[in-house]
Amino acid sequence: MLTEWRAGFQADPVPQRRRAHEAWLLEHLRRHGRASRAELVDATGLSRATVSALTADLLAAGKVVVTETPDPGRLGRTPQSLALNPAAGLVLGLDFGHTRVGVVAADAAHEIVGSATRPYPRSTPWETRCAIAVRLARKVLGEQPDAALAAVGIGIAGSISDRPAVVEAIREAFTAAFGVAVRTDNNARLAGLAESVWGAARGTPDVLYVRLSSGVGGAVILDGRVHRGRGDTAGEFGHVCLDPTGPLCRCSNRGCLECYVRVESVLAHGGVTTVAGLAEALDRDEPRARAAVTEAGQRIGLVLAGAGSVLDVATVVLGGDLAALREHLVRPVRQTLARHLHPDKVDDVTVRTAELGDLDGALGGVALVLHDPSIAFTGPLSPRHLPGSA
Repeated sequence: MLTEWRAGFQADPVPQRRRAHEAWLLEHLRRHGRASRAELVDATGLSRATVSALTADLLAAGKVVVTETPDPGRLGRTPQSLALNPAAGLVLGLDFGHTRVGVVAADAAHEIVGSATRPYPRSTPWETRCAIAVRLARKVLGEQPDAALAAVGIGIAGSISDRPAVVEAIREAFTAAFGVAVRTDNNARLAGLAESVWGAARGTPDVLYVRLSSGVGGAVILDGRVHRGRGDTAGEFGHVCLDPTGPLCRCSNRGCLECYVRVESVLAHGGVTTVAGLAEALDRDEPRARAAVTEAGQRIGLVLAGAGSVLDVATVVLGGDLAALREHLVRPVRQTLARHLHPDKVDDVTVRTAELGDLDGALGGVALVLHDPSIAFTGPLSPRHLPGSA
């Protein structure tokens, strides 16, 4: 029986291999967005001839489309890229912050087609937050009346594993409202994922992301994928202990990084009340402001040096409120990394500030869905170019 099955399997290997190769191309476009044929060759290891033949079939079937991005500095024909057909469906990404919710709608080609935010008081119950978010999501989707929604990805501030009832209530509310799959994760982790797909670390497979706001969280991106860890707590840089006799942290431990570099602590140390005020003081080279940010950067760099040494990751992205300080913060972080990493790694270190702004967590919700192969796009498909392309 096994011999017969093997014989049957081996009798027609070419179509199976071809389907597998098509799946590689589609997965790359789904995870990374538009790409040229040359980029698909590099990403998949397939030959140029194979990629050319496969993409021709995918174009004919309406699964991918051609887009042309004009380059003012380039003469001759505009280079073409391929993307998943946007008509395949939409993804909603949401970010439940402490004081606001953000919503982003994007299509399968990674094009943002709508976004919105709504504030709420920090004390707002989760039931009310969900109601606000559902109404906002419906408003954004209402701007795309003919699009099919594939799934919803949601980022939630704080620990996911510690609040299963809240997470389940959010999932149930959005499942009931939209009738599609719902995925959830920590919003700082999703912000890091978004930066690795579209932002400061685009094209970099291994990234350490730190979000520096009222809380300090982050993400570990390895081989382009979010690393969550056994207990779903990977990336909690804010709760790495720097001093076991230090101040009491909200996590009940002492001397955590968050105690020293949360935005309120840095502002108080710098003698100002806003991040904008701190940036202005730094531009004036005021000693107190400079000392506060230098010390914060050194502490952040020390924690990241440990993580970078263990994981062999050399790209760091700083996000959150303090990322607005840009080079004022990047410089002490970079200098501390150079001081504490192995000498062989120092030349590879890159420290950048985040690029995606306040909607980074919601964009991460979109990426969470796009990176989930269990979620299918089921919208109508027809061969066409992206809007605005030639």
